[in-house]
Amino acid sequence: MDPKSAQPNPDIRHNSIAYAVDYASFNLGMTFVNISSVFPALVGQLTDSAPIIGLIGTVWRGCWLLPQLPVGQWINRQPRKKRFMMLSASIGRIPFWIVAAALWLGLAKNPTVLLILLFSAFGILAAGDGLATLAWFDIMARALPAKVRSRVISLAQLFGGILGVGTGLLVSLILSSSKLPFPTNYGLLFTLASLFIGVSTVALSRIREPEPSFQKSTAGAHHQTNLWALVRGDRHLVYFIVCRILVGLAELSLPFYVGHAQDTLHLPTGIIGAFVIAQTLGGVAASALLGVAGAHRGPRYVIRVGSAISALGPIFALAAHLSGASWLGKAYPFVFITLGVANNVRFIGFFNYLLEIAPEEIRPTYVGLSNTILGLLTLAPTMGGWLLESTSYSTLFGATAIFALVGFTLTLGLKLPADIRRSLTNKDSRSFGRARQIED
Repeated sequence: MDPKSAQPNPDIRHNSIAYAVDYASFNLGMTFVNISSVFPALVGQLTDSAPIIGLIGTVWRGCWLLPQLPVGQWINRQPRKKRFMMLSASIGRIPFWIVAAALWLGLAKNPTVLLILLFSAFGILAAGDGLATLAWFDIMARALPAKVRSRVISLAQLFGGILGVGTGLLVSLILSSSKLPFPTNYGLLFTLASLFIGVSTVALSRIREPEPSFQKSTAGAHHQTNLWALVRGDRHLVYFIVCRILVGLAELSLPFYVGHAQDTLHLPTGIIGAFVIAQTLGGVAASALLGVAGAHRGPRYVIRVGSAISALGPIFALAAHLSGASWLGKAYPFVFITLGVANNVRFIGFFNYLLEIAPEEIRPTYVGLSNTILGLLTLAPTMGGWLLESTSYSTLFGATAIFALVGFTLTLGLKLPADIRRSLTNKDSRSFGRARQIED
């Protein structure tokens, strides 16, 4: 063994800090404009249309996921990926400053124009972040060992979550302050969000990208030309995506919990800050407990526990709606605790699992392909809006709970990443041998 190979990578500590600051700062910034509570409340001030409110999740997921497959194939061929990551992230984050300025300047007097601006900025941010993610994950997989990745993400979520509790209190104060009427209150929130996202961008620039550990070869070219055949034949990836879609359909109800709390349960506007705090605490708990568990027991365990907890959100909302019990209304922040758990599990569970089962030489394409297929989830919140307008909250929450429970059940069948890698290695060797015979 080469003695140098046994030396610890001197960049691991540096990259761990850079990734942790980037992740925590970005999430903290997004807490000020929380997609589950603050953003729907803002859109709800501008329109009463449930499908438009549901469009929040559709725009975010659609712009985040759908461009990734074609770009994933291109970036897979690039030996260095940091420059692309920085360009995508920087372009995506600029429009939030424009939204902040528009809110300060009173553009809310023209709701249609402000809605167009809001959704455009939201979509550009999502697209830039989604494309940067392709390089972000690939660099992380090379820069940090699996156990270090799990600890870094969980610690970043934990630290950001602790700060997020204070952020939730600040959000509550800003939205309920008589000195900050609408839309100035939301202008301040977008300004604070932009500042923390700026800190994230600086930390992102400090990441040191290591050299890829594989060499481009004839086999690598075969991977590129027969990508669809290889992935289509990867039943483990297909099973993983089905699980992810079903669990993700919990987002059918995502934009409507705030409206349900205010319109049906008659909770005050100030409760939005409590929802932000609850969601943050759920993320903190997931990071502290599931992050540690994931480092020792693997991402499968995190996925299973997190999926079970996420299913409790719509079940609780359904119970509160049907019973009308006042104590369930007061305990409604529990729904947002489950959303916080589900959001953090997406990274320390699902994404970590995908990084482990994807072949290194085509990892960005696996990430891009799976995320693009998961683009089906972009329709979930809008479908939820149509379902709500056509039926009722009980039907919406009931359908959401059923999908989430079926998804959890399927996660019990996920295989160990080590077993999957062995099966893929053997299968790929046989496939490449058959391809060479055909070419000869």
